[in-house]
Amino acid sequence: MKILNFLFLITITLSCSESGKQTNLSETEQWKLGWRMISSSWNNDHQLVESQFDLLRTQNHKIDHKFLITGLKTLHALGKRDKIDSILNDLDAEQLQEICKSDLFVLEMKDVKVCENIEPYVVKNADLQMELIKMFVDDQAVRGNVMEDLIEKYGLNKDEVTQGEDGFSSVDSKNRHRLKEIFLEYGFPTKEMVGKDAMHGVFLMIQHADGETGWQKDQLSNIENAVKKGDMDGQSYAYLYDRIKINNGENQLYGTQFSDVDPENGTVTLAETADIDNLDHRRMEIGMMPIEMYKELMLKNIQK
Repeated sequence: MKILNFLFLITITLSCSESGKQTNLSETEQWKLGWRMISSSWNNDHQLVESQFDLLRTQNHKIDHKFLITGLKTLHALGKRDKIDSILNDLDAEQLQEICKSDLFVLEMKDVKVCENIEPYVVKNADLQMELIKMFVDDQAVRGNVMEDLIEKYGLNKDEVTQGEDGFSSVDSKNRHRLKEIFLEYGFPTKEMVGKDAMHGVFLMIQHADGETGWQKDQLSNIENAVKKGDMDGQSYAYLYDRIKINNGENQLYGTQFSDVDPENGTVTLAETADIDNLDHRRMEIGMMPIEMYKELMLKNIQK
């Protein structure tokens, strides 16, 4: 993976510098480069990430938020504060608002001057936020993912996290029942009401509501509306859409579901997928990684 990243970067860099002219990457090339950068960050290859980030920043298009955060996190790890300040000063007001309210700056880089006048994000219903976060943590814990960062961020008692003796179906059923009550009392939550972490938890609990597929399907329009308002990311809709389709015996659209993952032979097979020739284009439009990278990631996680 590192060799492929390096060769890609060299090829693009050479094409950009040919005849002393800057060659703009296409939208697809920028998307692939951004995800290669994220892949490099997973490998803690900070120098490669910085080079990829620098190349992305030479383009005329606004950098996607997740790519921007990845680049800034790497510069923070490298101790390049002056470069971070310079990048922040070049952001437009909307980007700066979003960046300054991210965990990187709220939790780790609290003294950035350009962020001093940005009002901190305060949720409207802190009690509901905490309840949803605890439900979210339980949802993941019974699946073997103890979310240490989230537990620390919200000051949860790790000893009270569900241990999963009864299996995840019991936790899923309990969470689903409580979500129904919450939706009746408050309506479908918003980021303004409970924050982005809790909203991600709401999505995953709905995604795991296979024990009641009718209710799960009814939530797709709520997820779609949340994405349109910026309360959830686009891939939340894609994952739920595909899950519903596969549960109903139909073809998925975004390639999020697999029919087989074989770590012994190093192969992964997508569940039946509509219009597979245009799959990566749909994934790009909704903010997901290229399908081949997703396959590699899935295989890597299974092999751990």
